[in-house]
Amino acid sequence: MWCEFLLSMTAALAAQSPAPSGSQVGRQSIEELLERTRASRAETHKRLEGEIVALSKELEAAPAPREIAALTERLVALGPEATPLIVRRIDPGSPGTDRERLRALQFANALARMDTSAVTTDLLETLKGGTPEGRRNALRALVSTREIARVRPEVEALFRAESGQTRQLALRTLLAFGGPENNLLFTQLLGGGDDALIGMALDGLTDQKVEAALGDVRKLLSQPGSAPRHAQALLRYFRALRESASQADVLAFVRLAQSGSLNLAVRVELVNGLAALNPTLNLELKKSMEPLVASSDRQLKEAAQVILARLGDKSTRREILKDYDDLVSKNERWADAYVRRADMYVRLGDDDEAIKDLRQALSVGKDDPTLAQDEVSEQLARAYVRKGKLKDAADLLNRAPISLKRLGELAEDPEFAPLRSSKYAKDAFGTK
Repeated sequence: MWCEFLLSMTAALAAQSPAPSGSQVGRQSIEELLERTRASRAETHKRLEGEIVALSKELEAAPAPREIAALTERLVALGPEATPLIVRRIDPGSPGTDRERLRALQFANALARMDTSAVTTDLLETLKGGTPEGRRNALRALVSTREIARVRPEVEALFRAESGQTRQLALRTLLAFGGPENNLLFTQLLGGGDDALIGMALDGLTDQKVEAALGDVRKLLSQPGSAPRHAQALLRYFRALRESASQADVLAFVRLAQSGSLNLAVRVELVNGLAALNPTLNLELKKSMEPLVASSDRQLKEAAQVILARLGDKSTRREILKDYDDLVSKNERWADAYVRRADMYVRLGDDDEAIKDLRQALSVGKDDPTLAQDEVSEQLARAYVRKGKLKDAADLLNRAPISLKRLGELAEDPEFAPLRSSKYAKDAFGTK
């Protein structure tokens, strides 16, 4: 790195120098060029140090999350020449105040997005001899290293020696490295019987969307003894890799949802999560769902019916909507009847019908003090956004009885992101 810098600076300085006269040829020594290069490098170092100190002070002021992100961007923009100055600041010391730890974390996050080739040695030294927080930040910074072969053994050693958050970050870093070296690690972790390690591995594999571990995760899913203990983590993994989920995986989750060792809330979560795995409605799936549809618990039964209806089972759709249709037909002037049916339409993925019912609820209940018109309006706006009717959503939010505080929260809601980035954002949220 230093040789390349030296050569480039020497060439640049030589290019900037005036063409020598005949008497000056050969008089300018390499020592003079080197001295000018060192002076230029020192000037660059001084400038970068000043900018980093200024950014450090801004981070110490406990800025808002958006400001922190902007400050991190500014650190990254300083370029690889700044990494030797940044790496010094990733260890907050012991014990380190909250502000010092926050600042050190952001320096590590910046390094993770930069070429750290010039400071690999420094990072490995922190990995071995830093404070616990410093070691974790070194792991964060090394996640995108270009020197994987050199770094991997040190990270593996830390993974096997440490526990808790440090071990989890070491695993995450190894997952980011990728490569066939990880395959054996996946097999060992997922088949090792250590629930804590299995959970860490599943979380890391999910975060990194590691498809190479699919076979080992499927083995875990098929084990009636251990799968229930990791049911939610397994579902998160398959949802993250939904394009790779098979019909056999769906059936495995249906069987898991029938496990008596799981509490009701988890069983319902598993059934609700099936839709994300792109299942195919066939005789085998319908038969496997029968115990859930026949459940004495209404919540579990309804969740199973909703999945079948969403997949195109018309008889189940009619059955699940019958009670709601009856409720509306007997209470045509009761706004909440329409809201309840709209909620079911949303669960069924039918936003068109949900929009009709929510609009009718606002019309029927315009003078009803018991109707939460702000909440119903928000539900309707969400349905509009999901359907791509952004102008309708903006017009509704503009006139709805929703507080400015709540509008600000909705502007940050991921579901409203299409509206937030559209030309209707100002009308909807009062923002630019």
